[in-house]
Amino acid sequence: MRWPIRYQILLPFALAMLAGVLSVSLLSAYLAARRAERQIDEQVRNLGRTLSDKSFPLTDAVLQQVHGLSGADLILTDSVGKVVARSAGAPSPPSIPAVDRWQALDLGRLVNIDGDGFFASSLELAPRGSQPRSLLLSILYPERDWQAARREAALPPLALGGATLLAFVAVAGVIAARLGRPIARLRGQVANLADGNFHTVPLPERNDELRDLAEGVNSLALQLAEMQRAIRRAERLALLGQLSGGLAHHLRNDITGARMAVQLHRRHGCHADDESLEVALRQLRLTEEHLQHFLAAGQPRPPRPSACDPATIVEEVARMIEPTCAHRRIDLQSADTRPADASRGSVQVDSEQIRQLLMNVAFNGLEAAGPGGWVRLELAEEHDRVLLRVIDSGRGVDPTIAERLFEPFTTMKPEGIGLGLAVARQIAQSHGGTLVYRRQGETTCFELSLPRRESSTVGSPSHELAHS
Repeated sequence: MRWPIRYQILLPFALAMLAGVLSVSLLSAYLAARRAERQIDEQVRNLGRTLSDKSFPLTDAVLQQVHGLSGADLILTDSVGKVVARSAGAPSPPSIPAVDRWQALDLGRLVNIDGDGFFASSLELAPRGSQPRSLLLSILYPERDWQAARREAALPPLALGGATLLAFVAVAGVIAARLGRPIARLRGQVANLADGNFHTVPLPERNDELRDLAEGVNSLALQLAEMQRAIRRAERLALLGQLSGGLAHHLRNDITGARMAVQLHRRHGCHADDESLEVALRQLRLTEEHLQHFLAAGQPRPPRPSACDPATIVEEVARMIEPTCAHRRIDLQSADTRPADASRGSVQVDSEQIRQLLMNVAFNGLEAAGPGGWVRLELAEEHDRVLLRVIDSGRGVDPTIAERLFEPFTTMKPEGIGLGLAVARQIAQSHGGTLVYRRQGETTCFELSLPRRESSTVGSPSHELAHS
């Protein structure tokens, strides 16, 4: 049989307390009973000393009063056994040998008179009054009264010990419950961890070792949950790479061929709208870049940084998404909020990767804003950082996935696969920057922060980069 841990902790302590309380209670009861015996013995001694005084009258009334005070039955007989005086209700005179001096009440001299037990003692008295002969005083103390006195003396210590035991059992039960509940929760949590359920448990209110243990179990659960998510991401990335490698390779080749055909078509004097051809070429280049990065998902190439003007990158992105905004009736705004008289800084980045990052975020903003909405590209500086912001009027990200927004395969789009923002954050981190999401009132903002690099050769673009 397996005992619960709370019983294993409390059982030795409970047994020790039980033995201690029982020992103290029994010892106290025994000492109280012995004290009651000594009191009765001393009472009978004093009674004998008082009645042996010649000046003390020995009549039926006097003996009756002494009986009422002491509880002892008294019988006074002469030398021939004739009863001279007795207390009311006293039994017939027993055959008790006379003694020449008073002796202590001998509890071993228990006599039986008319079916009742008495502790008997006798005292020989000198003749007194009208009695010419010596007298014999017999003192009979009922055994039942003696037993009752012992019980009354022993009962309070035993009752106190019993109450103490009951209180201890109640306290021990409360302690066991308070220990058992957290331990049971921890045991269930460990079992859940073994089953792959990595939910945390509420921490105990008391700041003790059990709370530390619960914090450790919760920390382990969080780590295991993160490891599980990382393993699943790795598995999905591996599967995605296996399934999409060939398809993406062929699509890239086809799109490259289509782009070359459009270029040849324009080069040989086609009278089509040059602006439409340029848009088509830009869209084909963009699709080709998306497929190229799709092939490298999970293994992005290292950046090839060079000094770039961030305003130029913003202008290029604005031109790339401008046709889409016009088609969807979305207001596109671009602004440089840096002070006009401040020295402009460049950034040491891979312009192609940063442009891809902004394109991914900007297209997400276009889809979130929808027809009638707006998207704004902002360029700002703060201390030694260059800030590139994409702000839209959309409703923002579902709070249930906000914490996992930059993890692979996290998306709110039914047709999306959730790689765009994951790749964007990887690009930002590979450049020593950060990419964060925040909700500002009724707008959504993605902010890319990059290290600033002072340069006097970089031009100063106008405050308004583009507007449509």
